[in-house]
Amino acid sequence: MALTAAFGATTGQLGTMRVVTTVLMYVVLTESWTVLGGFGGYLNFGMVLFFGVGAYTTAIVSSHAGITPLATVLAAGGVAGVLGVLIGVPSLRLRGAYFAIVTFVLTLAIQQLVMVLGITNGALGLYLKPVSLGPRASDELYYFIFLGAAVVTMLVVRRIGSSRFGSALVAIREDEDAAEVLGVPTTRVKTVAFVFAAVVAGMVGCVYASQLYYIEPVDTFAFSLSLNVVVAAIVGGAQSWIGPLLGAVATQLISQELLIHTQGVEGNLVLGALLIVFARFVPGGIAGVFRRRRVAKVAV
Repeated sequence: MALTAAFGATTGQLGTMRVVTTVLMYVVLTESWTVLGGFGGYLNFGMVLFFGVGAYTTAIVSSHAGITPLATVLAAGGVAGVLGVLIGVPSLRLRGAYFAIVTFVLTLAIQQLVMVLGITNGALGLYLKPVSLGPRASDELYYFIFLGAAVVTMLVVRRIGSSRFGSALVAIREDEDAAEVLGVPTTRVKTVAFVFAAVVAGMVGCVYASQLYYIEPVDTFAFSLSLNVVVAAIVGGAQSWIGPLLGAVATQLISQELLIHTQGVEGNLVLGALLIVFARFVPGGIAGVFRRRRVAKVAV
């Protein structure tokens, strides 16, 4: 991360800086996703739901309160967290594919709701007040915001992985019924993990909206964001804190290259193929490969 910070402070290539900023944004999202999705084993396709809600919260609050969009980051995370509780409590009683389908369907429902509400300006979207900085300074600001957020999120997820809370999530992943018998409050643990991801996604949505200056329902609630997060976690290895970092970097570099040379549909097909290949043939993702090699060397 020190090299990443040095790059941001010294590079003159603004295009490359923006690509790395996007990678860092996905590191934050994927790390927060892996608490429930990796440790707990619940496949959540709804990250963009909370991301979009956070973005719209920022646009609405900042315009009505007359404050800079970045100042609404706590409000964006709070609204996303409340929505996470409202959705998580009933939906987390479902398991497996049923939970994944519900999160996907709810994302579509919220997107359609945003398109017809007056407060969101419907399909026309909302404009946000830009920061009073030049192009270089503005790019640096968001670069270091996402870099700092990535470091903090990785540290938090690493801590969760070695805590009793993390052990409870792993127990749920391995055998939820047995975990309940042993006294693990499964519904509460899953809900806390789900809300954690929702809050982080909402705050990321705030920063994203502030950086973009304009949001509208189709792109802000694009399913590709949720797909990117899930693929990054699976490719990198969803059961450790290092996996989302590796996966986000690898998949986003591929995505950015595909964005230049192909249309969005082809990019999603490639990501979907990566998801299937790694889920089927590379258990544990990239991190799992390194872990197995290290164990093999020790055994020898």
